[in-house]
Amino acid sequence: MKTFIVYNLDTGLPIAVGEALEAEWARFETAEEAEIRAENLIAEEVSL
Repeated sequence: MKTFIVYNLDTGLPIAVGEALEAEWARFETAEEAEIRAENLIAEEVSL
């Protein structure tokens, strides 16, 4: 598992931090939970 920060592209603010296998999964899971379109999100991998 990798750690990702998911940002909202409209506001530029981070809206989620969590673990996922890929950035796409992080985006889709966050979109589902936050009820935001996945196209408005970007996930960035971070190393801890």
